[in-house]
Amino acid sequence: MDRRLTIVLSATIVLLAGCAAPATPSDGTGSPTPDGEYPEGAGPNHVDFAALDADNRSVADSPRDHWESYAIVYTAPPERRLVEGNYYIDSSTGAIIGERWNDARVYINGSTYAFVQPADSVPEREREQLDADDSFVYDAATDAYYRYDRNYGSVAPTNIGRHPGLLDAYTWEAVDTTTHHGVPVVTYRATGSRPDTRAPPVVDGTLQLGVDDGVVYAFDVTVDADGDDYRYTYEVKPAPFPEHEWVDQARELSAENATATE
Repeated sequence: MDRRLTIVLSATIVLLAGCAAPATPSDGTGSPTPDGEYPEGAGPNHVDFAALDADNRSVADSPRDHWESYAIVYTAPPERRLVEGNYYIDSSTGAIIGERWNDARVYINGSTYAFVQPADSVPEREREQLDADDSFVYDAATDAYYRYDRNYGSVAPTNIGRHPGLLDAYTWEAVDTTTHHGVPVVTYRATGSRPDTRAPPVVDGTLQLGVDDGVVYAFDVTVDADGDDYRYTYEVKPAPFPEHEWVDQARELSAENATATE
């Protein structure tokens, strides 16, 4: 999984509703942050997202120290929405469930990959493609397409890797230390755009950076794109791991299909 955004481009995260507003300083001016309460790569007047990525830890593993399961929720303007939506991670197993377009869901656990998509949510042209692809199985009883692969390879929630590109375009100032669902974080406020970027001007922005792990746990950024304000929000927060009986069904259907084609 691409690291820190930590941009799981979050959003997480589609869709996407349910991001909580990030914390802001109570007096609007911020309070001093004691020396030593910044993760490596960050300080009172800067955040180096490349440096945060140096130890290769990511939002897929670091938050597992805090919660039994959690969600990565990312929202973008409707016309700029990504293919992926929310992600859910089981801390004990590392299993990931992701939301995709057309009500599809994916399950990733190590090299195992499962997929389900209701047929009535698929455009006709895409349904024809699924019908022609031997890796997918249509089940009439549930009117859905399934896929199951025990050796799918390395899969990472792709929206997470896009977040640094958004955040790294702006300059940041630490304004407060607080907690995010029990996790110690430094709250930063956007102060402007970096001169070496062509990013749209920032209207308002905050982010919450984990003190101990350098993970971005939340941000709320509004930019001015050609006179229109676009808001992007992202939050990593505790949440139940979704029911996923469909994974067993995908495995069984895949096995039946393989037997039938032998």
